[in-house]
Amino acid sequence: MECALLISAKYLITISGKPDRRAEATGYIIPLGVATHVYIFITARDRQNLIRSGRYSRQSNGWRLNMAQKNDKYTYRVTWSEGDAEYVGLCAEFPSLSWLAHTPEAALKGIRKLVNEVITDMITNGEPVPEPIATRHFSGKFMVRVPPDVHRQLALEAAEAGVSLNRLASAKLSH
Repeated sequence: MECALLISAKYLITISGKPDRRAEATGYIIPLGVATHVYIFITARDRQNLIRSGRYSRQSNGWRLNMAQKNDKYTYRVTWSEGDAEYVGLCAEFPSLSWLAHTPEAALKGIRKLVNEVITDMITNGEPVPEPIATRHFSGKFMVRVPPDVHRQLALEAAEAGVSLNRLASAKLSH
């Protein structure tokens, strides 16, 4: 996919570092947000794929990629890092990303901005974007493998309590 970032109306910088071929290219310039001056260039075929996937829609101010709304559904955590002597912002869906800052607010703002940039890059490169944990469907079932002696001990404990092994395990996991 031929993609480029347009940083103002004068300069077209391709991600691959190739020279500006704006005269030869046909496609769409898409703003990455309402109050930003950063755009991406995509071909007509890529635009159709994004429309079909629901990640590209018509807004009152023009066409735009639907990233900010989805980005807000990700699971963020801010914690203190003693080793770094700063707050660290984390995102559960992107475990390799982190952001260090002097305040918890700055750490949260930084990790959210970083996740948004990574999502933009993933969409631009045609990579799948992780689904937020909050929007995933969970059946309530999962399998846990334990050693046979632990299984026996839990089965005895469940029988003595007059409940099923499943109910006992669920109660132990809930605490």
